[in-house]
This record gives sequence, C-alpha cells and structure tokens, in this order.
Amino acid sequence: MVDHFRVNRNDIFFILKNQLNYGSLCSLERYQDLKEEMLDMVVNEAITMARELVDPLQEIGEKWGVRFEKGKVFCPPEFKEAFKHFGENGWIGLARNTAYGGQGFPHMMRIVVNDLMYGACQAFNMAPSLTHGAAHLIENFAVENLKKLFVPKMYGGEWAGTMCLTEPDAGSNLANTRTTAYPAGDHYKIKGSKIFISWGDHDLTENIVHLILARMEGAPEGVKGISLFIVPKIKVNPDGSLGEPNDVLCERVEEKLGLHASPTCELNFGGNNGCVGFLCGLANRGLPHMFQMMNAARINTAVSGMTLAGTAYLNALAYAKARIQGQDVAGRKPGYVPIIDHPDVRRMLLWMKAMVDGMRSMIYTGAFWSDLAWELPAGSEERTHYHNLLDFITPIMKAYCSHMGFRVCEIALQCLGGYGYTRDYPIEQYLRDAKIMSLYEGTNGIQSIDLMGRKMRGSKGALFKAFRDELERFCITHEHHPELGKEVSILSVVLEKLTKVALKMAERMNSDPLQWASYTFPALMCFGDVTMSWRLLDLAIIAQGITDEGQGNPFHSGKIMQASYFVGTMLPLTLARLETCMRPGREIIEMSNQAF
Repeated sequence: MVDHFRVNRNDIFFILKNQLNYGSLCSLERYQDLKEEMLDMVVNEAITMARELVDPLQEIGEKWGVRFEKGKVFCPPEFKEAFKHFGENGWIGLARNTAYGGQGFPHMMRIVVNDLMYGACQAFNMAPSLTHGAAHLIENFAVENLKKLFVPKMYGGEWAGTMCLTEPDAGSNLANTRTTAYPAGDHYKIKGSKIFISWGDHDLTENIVHLILARMEGAPEGVKGISLFIVPKIKVNPDGSLGEPNDVLCERVEEKLGLHASPTCELNFGGNNGCVGFLCGLANRGLPHMFQMMNAARINTAVSGMTLAGTAYLNALAYAKARIQGQDVAGRKPGYVPIIDHPDVRRMLLWMKAMVDGMRSMIYTGAFWSDLAWELPAGSEERTHYHNLLDFITPIMKAYCSHMGFRVCEIALQCLGGYGYTRDYPIEQYLRDAKIMSLYEGTNGIQSIDLMGRKMRGSKGALFKAFRDELERFCITHEHHPELGKEVSILSVVLEKLTKVALKMAERMNSDPLQWASYTFPALMCFGDVTMSWRLLDLAIIAQGITDEGQGNPFHSGKIMQASYFVGTMLPLTLARLETCMRPGREIIEMSNQAF
C-alpha cells in the first residue's frame, strides 16, 4: 500500500475561499497581523506534509502496531520522528496563544490541518491532537506557574498529553467517577484507574501529561463533585526538569478492530500512593472545564469520519477509472469498459462525492463559526449568535459525520468488489479505523439525546432558533434562483417539517420521555440531512454563478449536480424519516426484554 492518502486540493479551497471567505477572519483583532495568503500557505504546507511525512506512517503503523512489554508501550520509530517534527515546526500549537509557544492562527486552521493529517494517518495524528487539547485546557484554566511549566513543552512536542475520563464501572456516566484526589500541600495525591485512554502510554516523548477527572475527598456526589487535575507520567521539578516516575502505570493495551498503531491503554494512578497531581481550574468544576476539550474532540471525531470517507472515495474513484470490466449496458462503447461507465458504480461514486463535500463544508462552516464565537467582541449579539450556532451544530457534526463517514467507507469498498475486501487496497483499513468514531466522545445515541434535549431547549430555544434562522435566510434568499430554485424550495419544505417535528419532540421530552428517547437518533440524522443539503446547495449556487460568468468547468458542474442529486434523492427519505419520529407505535418501549 503506497501513497494511500488522496485529497482534492480544489475542493478544500473552494469551501475555504469561495464559500466561507476564510481570509475575512484576518479582520478580527486577534488575527490582524495575518493575511489570507498566510492561511493559504498553512493549508498548502499541510497538504505537502500529509502526503510526504504522515502518509507513510499509515502502512508502517499497521504493520508494527504497538508493543507492550514490561509495563511500557513502544511505537514505530518513525512515529517518534514525526511527532518531533510536528512540535518543532509549530503544528501542535498552530492556533494557540503565542505567549505559550503557539503560532496564533485562527482556530479553524486546526480543523483544516486535522482534516489532512487524520486522512493521512488517523492513528498517528491522534497523538498531537490530544496533546494540543490537553495543553489548551491547562492554558485556559490552570494557574500561571502551571501554564508556564507544562504548556510550552507540550505545544513544542517535547511532552505529550491525554485526557482521562472513562473508568471501568462508569463508562459514559461520569457521575460515577471514583478516582480520588487527596490534598497534600500545594498538590494532591491521586488514586484510581482509567480505561480506554488513547495514547495513554508511549515512547514518542520523554513525558506524558494526563488531564484527569477525579473527586476530591468530601466532594459532592455526581458530576458537581468532579475536579480536573494535571498528572504527569514523570514528576516535573519547579525548573521544568524531570524528576522521578509519578506512580502512573500502564496495566494493559487494548486489542482493537482498527487504529492498531494507536495505543489504547488502561492506566493505574497511585497504586503505590506516590501519584501527584495539580488542580486545573476551580474545584468541583472539572466537568465544565473538560467539556472544552470534549467538544473540540467531538468536532475532531467528525473530521476523522469525514476525511477517512474522503480518501476512501477518491481511492474508489481512481480504481473505477482504471478497472476494466464488463460491457456498456447501453452499447455506447465497444468491448469492455472502465467500471466508472456502469450506472450503479456511478450512483455510488456520486453519493460518496456529495457526502464528502457536504460533510467537509458542514465541518469547515462550524470551524469558521468557532472563530466568530470566540473572537468577536465580548457581549455582542453577533458573538452570541455564532456561539449558539456552534453549540447546536456540534452534536450534529459529530454523530452525522462519524455515522455517514463509516457508510462512505463501506460504499467505497463496494466499488472495488472483491478487491476492496483485501489488504491490497487501503479501504478495508479505513473501514476498520472509522468505526470507532461513532463511539468516541459520547456515542452517537448520546449525541442525539444532547441535541434533541439540552440543545433544543437550551437558552430558551435560542440555539435552535439561531440554526433555523440561518437556513430560513438562505432559503428566502435563493428560492427563486433560476437554476437551483426548485432544490432550494424542496429544502425549505423539509426544513419546515423538521422544525415542527423537532419542536413537538421537545415537548414530548417531558410528557413522554421514553417515546422521545426512542426517536432522538433518527431526528438527529434528519438535522444532518438538512444541514448537508444547505451546504451543498450553497456550494452549487456559487459554482453556478461562476459558470454563468463563462468561467465554469467540470469541477463546477460537479458541485451543481451533486447538490441536485443529494436533494432529489436524500430529502424525500428525510421526510419519511421525520414521519417515523412522530409515529404513535410504542414497540421500542413496550416490547419485553424476553421478546428480543
């Protein structure tokens, strides 16, 4: 498997420049020293690095895996060199504060770069991405001396980072966290176990800084009694030098379906009563603090699903153009033809193309909103609007893109026929690696409960209103578009139906919570379909405008046709799914356990 990673540079820049005008972020006060050309340079350099440095790690990592010997985890040597390159060249702290070693680029640039790096090697890029997230938590919530002690070395790639949430008997229910923290002078003694910790132990760096949720002695039960702690694998002296081991031991490494080069660890803290941790942020506010990293991780999970789907699609497309098999069904060409000429293969390719472009646009749009939500003037209505949009769309992005990203990988494999099932081609690995995304950072079922509950009702409905206003404004603006007005009108009809069903379900949450919870996931998928249609139609209208000016080419016609195809084939199914969300049948609830 050589040079597996495929990406269409034009697709990326069409969204960034033509659709989002991402250079406009440079007008924000934080980015006033930047220019659009500098953002372009980052994207182009990231594409080059993904292809030349990270792409080879995919095959190396799959062959090597991880080795667990005498309580220590060993990774491919090439991973260590790549991680060092990421740190030394500013990629880990690309969008972070320059005062702590960051590069000061817009927040959304991390998402664009992760799109490329996750696609080139998902297993590897989790390490710098988790390190960034952990360092950013310390930067935002820790006291100044801890920021200076830990953050620059993490952004610089000298030390790595993780987040440690899950416990053996708690799973996603963080209220049951049992890891404890006992005060001991200016620090705390930590004792407990965490499981499913991605990159929980490795030999890429000389130290690993764990961000861990634990309960202080005497703290309230439930989530209101959880605090956040900084727990290094190796103790750190006040001058930043390393001391003795911090009683953090790796007990085992999970055997997994995919991501074989990413060590998923069970960690034991304080087994010999020698584990030291430092409070990060306010006592008993650990979960709200950690949600900063969790929400970023949820967006990155969406990125992972989308980008694995993207390279899977482009690999399937290349195969379909080269593979000669069968005769043209209409006899248009003599002899055998490339399988891209077969209508059923073209159906799969067009569906994948629309899915990938729509998901990328959805995610990049959310990332663009994040900069507006965090960098517009504090207290402004505009900032609040974009904050509401980001909050509302995050569970949609995470669940929809992880779910449909896996489906795209499945369809890409189908395009290759029997060869897709072999390791001669990279798609079977994409399929295995992508499956975890619907489980990471709260399963997709949990995301749907969050969307249809907290997000629908949050801020007295302001989050949903912000989302609905954006789509309604788009539909009103373009409902009479000469070429795509019909498709926009279809979107408008489905949006109206979605609004009615969503509001009705929000009422049902109190009156009939079991029936409500039975249909939250189908409802989330309807929100995803509608968001996809919006973003695809927006791309299509821009492409149509370029075509009308006489500058169009097949690239632009592809944007137009993928939108009309998606709206014409997916939104009728969305309408049907919305009907099922409101059906009176109660089989899910009333069927006895014995009847399953």
